[in-house]
Formats: sequence, C-alpha cells, structure tokens
Amino acid sequence: MTRKTLAVLFSGLLLITGCGGGSSNSGSVTLDSNPGSNTGENTGGGGELTLEQFFVKSVEPQMDFCRTCHQSGGVADQDEGDGLMLSANGLDDFTRLHTAWSTLGGGASTNPILLEASDPAEPHSGGKPWSKNSTAYQSMLSLLSCWETPASCSFSTSEPSITEEFPLLGSSHARHVYESFCEGKPDSTLLPVDPRSTVIPGRNDGKAIYFNAWFEECQADLPLKEQNAKTCGEHRQRRDRGYLAFVDTLADQGLSITDSESYNTTWQKWGLEERPANFDQLFTLRYGMNEAPYDNPYPLSGEDPNQNNGGSGQLPQGYRQLKDEQGNWTGQIGSVACFQCHGGQIESENGPLITRESFGLGNANMDYIQLGADNSPLQALGIPLYTGNISVEVLLNLGVKQRGQNNAVGAFELLAFLLDQDSLGVSPNPLKSLASVGPDLDHPTAQAQDTPAWWNYSHRSRKFFDAGQSVDATRIVMAAGPLGMATFSDNVTYRHVVEEYDQDASAYILSTVSPEYPGEIDENLAKQGAILFHTKDLWAEGGNADAPKPDGGNGSCASCHGAYSPRYVNDPNYLEDPSLEGIAAHISPLAVIGTDSARADNLSPYLREIFGSSFWGAPEGSDRYVAPEDKDPITEALDDMFTADMRPEGACGWEQGVIGYLAPPLYGTWATAPYFHNGSVPTIEAVLDSSKRSPIWQRQLRTEGVVTGFDQRWETAYDQQALGWKSIGLSCEDLPGQSFNNCNPIEENGPSMFQLVENIAKSNVNWLAVLSIDDPSPETINKRLIYDTRVLGNSNSGHTFTDVLTEQERKAIIEYLKTL
Repeated sequence: MTRKTLAVLFSGLLLITGCGGGSSNSGSVTLDSNPGSNTGENTGGGGELTLEQFFVKSVEPQMDFCRTCHQSGGVADQDEGDGLMLSANGLDDFTRLHTAWSTLGGGASTNPILLEASDPAEPHSGGKPWSKNSTAYQSMLSLLSCWETPASCSFSTSEPSITEEFPLLGSSHARHVYESFCEGKPDSTLLPVDPRSTVIPGRNDGKAIYFNAWFEECQADLPLKEQNAKTCGEHRQRRDRGYLAFVDTLADQGLSITDSESYNTTWQKWGLEERPANFDQLFTLRYGMNEAPYDNPYPLSGEDPNQNNGGSGQLPQGYRQLKDEQGNWTGQIGSVACFQCHGGQIESENGPLITRESFGLGNANMDYIQLGADNSPLQALGIPLYTGNISVEVLLNLGVKQRGQNNAVGAFELLAFLLDQDSLGVSPNPLKSLASVGPDLDHPTAQAQDTPAWWNYSHRSRKFFDAGQSVDATRIVMAAGPLGMATFSDNVTYRHVVEEYDQDASAYILSTVSPEYPGEIDENLAKQGAILFHTKDLWAEGGNADAPKPDGGNGSCASCHGAYSPRYVNDPNYLEDPSLEGIAAHISPLAVIGTDSARADNLSPYLREIFGSSFWGAPEGSDRYVAPEDKDPITEALDDMFTADMRPEGACGWEQGVIGYLAPPLYGTWATAPYFHNGSVPTIEAVLDSSKRSPIWQRQLRTEGVVTGFDQRWETAYDQQALGWKSIGLSCEDLPGQSFNNCNPIEENGPSMFQLVENIAKSNVNWLAVLSIDDPSPETINKRLIYDTRVLGNSNSGHTFTDVLTEQERKAIIEYLKTL
C-alpha cells in the first residue's frame, strides 16, 4: 500500500461522521469495522467498496490534474480559484476536497468543484476536463452525492477506474511526419499522408482548435519532377539537395557580387586604418549577417583559395564564395539571399544555438540600411544614403528603415511590375494593373516585416503572414533565390532555376526542427501553462466582454495557434486526429487580432486577383495555358494586361477570403523574438500584456571598437523571464537627429511631422515606397538601431485579448512555451 493511499484512508476516518458512517446503507465504514480497507481492497460483504476505496480508485487519479494549478503559488491561488487548494504531495487530498466541497456550499452537480470543470457556460481557466458523459464526471458526482446524502451512497467493486491520462508536457519540436516515419525505412517506402494536406473545409469542425486556412493542392498538373515526393528515398534525396542548394549551389552571381580582395578591405569603409584581427566577427556585428554554422571559406589577401581549402577567412551566412564549372574556388563572393533573411542566430559561450537541424530562424539582425550606406556610390561625397545602393537585396526592401526588417511582400509587387507574369523575363509595365482591374495605387507598399522561422513550415497549411498561398505552392519558396539571374530575355535561366530547386528547397525546409530551449524550465509551472494555453477561454473574462471573438474554437491560445500538449493532442474534443498536432491553420480577421493592418493591406487587389494565373500559381493545368516559349513576343508582352477571366486559372492563387493574419505555430517561439508580423514587440511577456509595450524601444547593443550592432548573446542579451530580447524604452527626444524632426508637439507618442507626411503619402500612393524622407542630420542613420512604432506598418497594437491573464497565468504560459 502506498503512503498516499494510507493517508487517504486515514483522512477518510476523520470524515466518517460527516459522511454518515453509522448508516447501514453507507459505503463509508470505520477502519476498525472494516480492517480490509487498510489494504485498499474490498473484503467486506456484498461486493461493495468503502468510500475511501472508491476515492482511491475512481477520484484520486483526477486530483493530480487539479493539483497542477490548485496549490499554493499555482495559477489558481487567487480569489476565484482558492476555494479548492491541494497540497503538493497529495497526502491529504480526501480531507482538502471535502473541506472545499463544504466551503463552496455542498451539493453535488451544483457544487463549483464539479460545475466549473464540466459546464461550458461556467468560467474555468482549466477548461472542461470532466465532460458530463465522462467517467471522471460520474465518479466525482458519485463522491459529492455521497457527501450530500450519506444514507444513499454505496459503491460497487465494478466501479470503473479513471483511464491514465497523456502527459501535459511533450513536443515534437516541429518534426514533420516524413522525417519520423522514414527513419530507418528503405528508400522505396511510400510516404504517409502529409497532415497539412488534410486541412480542407470541414476539417476539425466544432472542435476546440479552429481551422479556416485551407490547404490547396498545387502540383497535380505539373510535370512529375515538380510534384511532391512519393517515397522516403525521394524525400531524403530532395532534402539533402535542398541543404546543398542553400549553403552552396544557389550562391547568386547577381548585382551584389564582389571579389575577395574588395571584401577584405571592407574595414576601410568603417574609418579604420588597418584590418582588425577580428574582421570576420566585426563584419557580422556591423551588417547583421550571422556566423555560418558550417564551413564558409574565403581567401585572405595573397591566399590561393584552391591551395587552402577555400581560404582561411570565414564568410557570414548569406554570402558564399563561388566556384567555376570545374568546382574550383574563384575568389568571387556572391550572395545567398535566402540566408540574409532566414539566417538568424543566437550566440552563446558554447557556440551557435541555431544549428543545421534548425536553420531558417528569421534574421532580426540583418542591417540592409548600413550595408546600403557603406556601399553607396554617394559615400565618397560624404552622403551615406542607403538608397544609393543598387544591390538586389536593398532595392527589394522598399521602405525598410530599421535593422532586422525586410519587405519581402512589397518585393512581390515590385517583381510583378518588373517581370513578365509567365516567363519571368524582365518586362517593366506600369499598365498591368490599370488594364486589368483599374487604378490600384491606394495601398501601402512601404511596410516592413519580421521574418518567420523555417521550422514551422512543416505545420502550416498556408504560408506567409496573411496565409497568402497554400504551403503546397513551392515555387514561391525560390522567388528570391536566383534573382540575380534575371535578364531582359525570356529569362529561361531564372524560371528554370526556380523549377529545378523549389522542391529541394521545400523538402529541406520541411525537415528542419525547432531548437530546444537552452535554459532551465520549471516543469510544474510549465504544466500549469499547458493547461491554460489549451483550455482558458480568454473571451469568458470580463475584460474581453466587448472584444470581437474568433469564429470558432474554445477561445484559448491553442484555438488559434494549434494543440501541442500530448494531453490535448489526443483529446478528440480538440483534434479529429492526433496527426494534426501543432498545425496552426487559423486566419484571424483584422477586427479580432487588432495588429497593424499595413502588411495585410500590402498585397494589392490586382496581385490578389492575378497571382494564381502567374507562373507562381502553377497554371499549367488550365485549358487557357500556353507555355511562354510557345507564345509570340507580342502576345507575351500583352497578356499580362488581360483580366483574370481571360488568363489561365492557376491551381493555387492568393488568399482572398479572410483578410487578416495567420496565427503561426509556436514551436521554438522562444528563439523567434521580436514578435508580431512586424517585429514590434521584443518579448512574449509584452505580447501577452500590452501595458509592457513601448512606442519606441531599442534592443541591447554591442560595441566593439567603431562597430556597433545588436547584442545576440544568450548570456548577456536574452531575457529568460520575459522570453525575448532585452530592450529599453525610449522617448522621441532620445532619437538621433533634431527634436523637431522626431517629436510630435501635440501628442506625446504621436508621429512626428516627417512621419505623418510620409505615412499618409505611402498609405495612399504605393510606389512612393521607393522614396524615403529622412532627417538630414549625419547621425540619423543610427535610427536604424531603434524600433519606432510610429513608422508606417510598425504599430505594436493588437493581441490585447491576452491582457485579461493574471501575472501568474502569464508566467505559466511563458514557461510552457519554452518546452515547445
């Protein structure tokens, strides 16, 4: 017999009189009159259990779930939850439960202990673990009924036991089913169903997790080599080719190419008199292209790269030394544009925390502004304007003003203007949208965004912040990869490179997993967070009484972001099938989420309408489709101006239903700061509590000599309590430049006159994104190191429905997120 069971039996003895121990019909008898109860086994006559035995068998197993929150210091240790408080070790559960039952008014089905854990109309942060048709509910009801009416209580030895529950903690870390299924299996093994492909209308209807971002099949009509892998061997081959493509093959010989000799003298642009010994480290600090966690050599001055394994220098992730057709190093340095945005890193004393298995962290460190300024042809004139840089990377980041941001979707609009929709040949035509849908200028194109992590690609039904395309649309994955190959021809090279590598790139991205949290985790607190994350209805709280609600789900964090805890993943009230674990397929309308709308407004009506008929939408299956090489030049030039009903209908267009933001999966979210689609909030704590957000803030900086950048070190710059980057709030007076250019004389946190004019102009005339109104002061470039929410697209508003959480509840959810 366990110590816990003995304690329950002893505490039951103390309650005999309260439960009618003297009644001939009572299931509760004294230990003296029924010694067999000391063993927890029925030895009395009639095949009946004592009250204590029934508790041990059918009620006690539920107490551990209650104890997760209902103990001293737990999230239920507050006025609304402390009516039931259990001890940490459970030795006196029987006594404490009886005391709580009595204090809360007695009764059975109406007692808050049972009512709040079962009735959907009653508030309970722990959800409804005891549905009325469950064994758990019936067992607790029997116990409370016995206490309420002792004379009528009796228990049979056939009373069902409580089924052992799945654990609250556990995570797949975003590992896709292909990777786990194929491990150790022959190449010929057929792949299982991709769970993302099952997210179609009707999927998971009426469940706690709500889907409305539907998967679309994009590749059925494409050539076989462009379709999804069918076997484990094919998937592994594509995955491995994809990795090589990202780190080597796709190094671009475009406009940003340089030679190693020029690269070796970059320090001269920093005002130094000699090359610093730690030049490679200072380069990453200044420009935000992080240390590559793989060999990435370049030759130092005087070195022959082919006699020295590529050279003794190390390029950052985002650059790569090129090779000739024979595989020899050339000393020429090209860019890997994918890693400039998706080459994020967190440094630590033990080496980079983002390894090959977890490549693709959004690079919230990339400094296109400083890179542009240092390479501006105007620099020699003492005018370091970043707009002077003609590199592809800088030109495509329309309107970006701050380090760590990019404008990938604004680039889509620029590409639609510059490139033919079908051939991808360079064919600038400002009349495209005018001819097809009429004037289409009154939307923002200058807004910037934070970059999402690749590892969550495996658990998304659609991609991009606005759920723009189905995750099956793999061509768009390669849009930025070979941009330097664009030419004023039919551009077969660019298009064919996309076709050649999109499946490989997608397979590698699919294989990445979230990095494990490197710090300590309070498991007890994390368990409380797991319950709250999956069960607490935020809209049941008074603070959200007037807040717009999602169209479905149980109102919890999980209802939008997906279920992760094994307890809820395997609960049919949450998911139709456990294979849907971690899948986030919920587009939150702007009215519900309340975050800055500029990104959702960014894609023009023209692009939303025409995108599916372009090369990116896979139109090959349409009866109207004609391959670019089969069209005459005049038709090819004119058909971009056709209306959508005149063009071929592609398999995968752009989302035109719910306009809002796709709630992301939260695997590895601890590593993905800053937060929101625009990176306007530095920590998870501030995401959950809007009062902790600053209108102007700055990440912790690191200065080495004349070079300053963001501090990326885990030990010094990461906030393990708030979960994100350490930062300080600033006022407009703290900004570099003149006060009258930075501050609003009427509204303390309002946009300055410069910003007000620019925001209005760029919101209403999209192509003004190519212009930038800046304070002419020399130190203005240092504004790039400060996040200013007053800039168009940078607002940190929204997601305020989590403000109703208590401080302890926020701490618990933060601790739980560390486990993913």
